Amino acid sequence: MKIIDLDGREIEVTDLALALLQADDYRHYRVTNPTPMHLRLQDYWKDLYQKLLALDREIKG
Repeated sequence: MKIIDLDGREIEVTDLALALLQADDYRHYRVTNPTPMHLRLQDYWKDLYQKLLALDREIKG
């Protein structure tokens, strides 16, 4: 199973359940004074999580 991340890179997903848990965890990380990089990472993990959810729905039909 593969998805394309926010940067256009192809990512192979070998354990979808674990990938969902990790992406969900990372998308909730926050810092007190976020820099543009922190905001970009929040967007990245949110996007990746949504794509993993879509893949999960697709597989489960």
